[in-house]
Amino acid sequence: MKKIITIVISMFFVLSLTGCLAVLEKEKLSDLEDGYVCEYRYGKEARYSEELVDIDFEFDKQMFLDLYNEKAQYNPVYLRNHIEECDLKLARGSEEIAEMLNTEFSIRAAYEDTYEEVVVYEYQDDLYFFVLNMGGRTEKDKEGWYFMRVSDELQEYWKQLTDQIYP
Repeated sequence: MKKIITIVISMFFVLSLTGCLAVLEKEKLSDLEDGYVCEYRYGKEARYSEELVDIDFEFDKQMFLDLYNEKAQYNPVYLRNHIEECDLKLARGSEEIAEMLNTEFSIRAAYEDTYEEVVVYEYQDDLYFFVLNMGGRTEKDKEGWYFMRVSDELQEYWKQLTDQIYP
């Protein structure tokens, strides 16, 4: 029995090193429950901010669901082994990453005791999702912050909101 367990664990280890494990996706949303309130937060670490952005912008539930589900498709475990699929890499400690992190924008459908949230960043007039931060202990060339670009359709809609906020 001990030998079988050792073999199974060894197989999972080998598969994980080669990137052959199944891609696990985050749960996607099909709808929002009634009773939510739209909340927007802006700036570095916006998702933790208590301060809301007061803005006149019509929240489109379907566009929020589309944005949430687009972000949910990116699996950092998978991308770690397929780093070339990421749209943008910024160097750790660079001025570019510092500027980008200051553009964090949290979009929430908030309920009384919970919320659904999507966070986007702006870089060179495009919106991105943060997907992975790689250290460089074993592979120095992969060290950095990795992002995926928001799709064109969603860029067009959500840029109307962020263009009112970003300087």
